[in-house]
Amino acid sequence: MTLTMEDGLLAPNKAVLAYLEAEQEEEGLLEDVKTIKTTTKSDTPTDLPAVWVHEHPTIAEDGRKGSTNLSHTQFLMTPFEFICIEYDDMVDCAADKAKNLATRVGASILNNYNIVKDDSDTSIPPRLFTMVRFNTLIPDGEVTIASKKDIIPAASIIFDFVYPIRWLQCKR
Repeated sequence: MTLTMEDGLLAPNKAVLAYLEAEQEEEGLLEDVKTIKTTTKSDTPTDLPAVWVHEHPTIAEDGRKGSTNLSHTQFLMTPFEFICIEYDDMVDCAADKAKNLATRVGASILNNYNIVKDDSDTSIPPRLFTMVRFNTLIPDGEVTIASKKDIIPAASIIFDFVYPIRWLQCKR
């Protein structure tokens, strides 16, 4: 199903969050994750382990037939970065835990890609993404917590989500 421009630009974030939240259940890959945030700019305290979901700019998907013709279905690609943070008194151990969490986030995305659906939100079709591909693993990042003046090791994993939208179908 191809979405209108408005729904198509909003739906990926909702779908990606549903994929992660599905794994926060008991026995899930992210059962231990206490916080999933959709922004890194927040004053609210973050309970660890945590995953910050950062949506990067959406661009046209290269290599698709007709991808530059806006009178037809347009395939877009939105990279999502998942910044994974776990705390440990030993910095090396915290870095290893963050990398492990990043791999579990990646597995969660791949396990739930186009399977998990939020039935309460009709703006997300059951098979939104035509492709999800691995982009980058950043194993040695860091997060600074201003109130504590601490630097906590973090790892990020980035996936590209490709999906179609209809440019000509626009609603108010």
